[in-house]
Amino acid sequence: MTDAAARPLTALWDSLPEPVRERLRLGFTGKLHLLDLAGRVLGTDDPVLASLGGDALCAAFAENPLDGAMARELLARDDTRALVPAAARPAMAAVAEAWRRPEAPDYFALLPTRDFPAIRRRIELGAAGDPDNLFWREQALSIGLIDNDPDWTERLAALPDRPGLAPVRDNVAACLALHRGEHHEAARLFAATGDAFGPSFAALRSGLAMLAAGDAASAHLLLLRALANAPWNTSLLLRAHDLLAGWDDLRSPLNGSVAVLLYSWNKAVELDATLRALYESELSGASLFVLDNGSTDPTAEVLDSWRGRFESRLGRDRFTTISLPVNIGAPAARNWLMHLEAVGRHDFACYLDDDVDLPADWLLRLGAAVRRYPDAGVWGCKVADHANPAMIQSADAHLLADPDGPAPDLTRAEPNPFRLSNLHIQTFDTGLFDILRPCASVTGCCHLFRTAGLLASGDFALHLSPTQYDDMEHDLRLCEAGSFAVYQGHLAVRHKKRTGAATRVAGPELGNALGNKYKMQTMHERGAIIEAARREQELLDADLRRKLGTVESPLIS
Repeated sequence: MTDAAARPLTALWDSLPEPVRERLRLGFTGKLHLLDLAGRVLGTDDPVLASLGGDALCAAFAENPLDGAMARELLARDDTRALVPAAARPAMAAVAEAWRRPEAPDYFALLPTRDFPAIRRRIELGAAGDPDNLFWREQALSIGLIDNDPDWTERLAALPDRPGLAPVRDNVAACLALHRGEHHEAARLFAATGDAFGPSFAALRSGLAMLAAGDAASAHLLLLRALANAPWNTSLLLRAHDLLAGWDDLRSPLNGSVAVLLYSWNKAVELDATLRALYESELSGASLFVLDNGSTDPTAEVLDSWRGRFESRLGRDRFTTISLPVNIGAPAARNWLMHLEAVGRHDFACYLDDDVDLPADWLLRLGAAVRRYPDAGVWGCKVADHANPAMIQSADAHLLADPDGPAPDLTRAEPNPFRLSNLHIQTFDTGLFDILRPCASVTGCCHLFRTAGLLASGDFALHLSPTQYDDMEHDLRLCEAGSFAVYQGHLAVRHKKRTGAATRVAGPELGNALGNKYKMQTMHERGAIIEAARREQELLDADLRRKLGTVESPLIS
């Protein structure tokens, strides 16, 4: 047996150009990312690269099935139309034909406000006045799912009975079923789409739906079938690995004591709920330290009400509170907590936001990440929107820096351009981010350090107060030192503060975030960032190659 036959995934991976592999290491989901991937293989004569590009276009369309503007552009260009499989073109053409951008300046001016009640009323008005235009159905699907109202979405996004739209209708109905938690129905509807969204989509999404339903055996077969048709799909490959290797069910206690660190300012109600979730979780070997950051609401009373319960459960001197007269900001609060002598006596330190909802096994899930990747600089988790868990606020973030980009220039809004990947905000959560692997940065909403490593890495940057980017900047320092983060996607923490597409950000808050981003970029040498990005790509490649073998065995058997 040839090596290519024995290790088909490895052979395929070795055959791909490095610029394509570089993007694939980030994942295979998210409209902008998928379109970028396809753009890198336009005009190719290589049948594997052409199939990869076509699958990327199909996946982008499948994740945005009513995006007529994208469908029209893909079919209008000779190079992109050539990549789209013949079986996928009828549905794409049907959507493109029925979609028209309306003359509605008031609607487009309304979108940036994220005033969802007003936006929804305007969509209803537009749909009533132009019922045959898929544009309004597309907007209803997007806004309705962001606003977590599948019933309203189903009513407004109902598709006409036209040739070519049947698989699109099934896809939309499956997405709505997922939002309702009807996983078996979603799997049936995804399966009904056939090859209309490429040769792997139906099995992939049916498999993920069955996995969410708890049917791992059926999911196993479906995901392997999808991978056989799309062996370049790294998101699928990583998810299949964790299923086959049992990583998605892995829980492990931390080998040592842990200091759980919280800081709070005037969020007594949210803090009370977070402390309740902590109390009801597995906390073996843990001590709690809570800093009241100058609150003027009933935060002090909340802390007093929990003291006895935690000490009764964990032991005396295991629930410590610090009360400050003023709000010193998040970075300073983090620094204050990490430098407490009692915290330094613990093997691990874990920061939590004061407005998160934790599963009972959250610490065991982090322990599993430590067990699999003991040398990481920090371990984090998937963070989902509390009001709509289908929206991911944070997942595995990877460092992107163009070595051929412009030299640093303090006169630009981005003086030293680099960023983190954001595939998770380009799509809804389908299960593809439920993976365990290295990355460049994890969110400070819930992240775990070895205490000695945390103290050695230096303080969080005070001049990035009140909060934006200080956790990312700290992770960048770890990357530059060769101590990368690890993302535990099998732990989902729900965050009550809304971010991204689901939130309305006031001008001062947005301005502060942009200012802190500018400051953060000036804190890092361009050469160091580029080298860190290169080393992370090497780390991701080595990790992926180790996992290929686990997936290859059942794939060729």
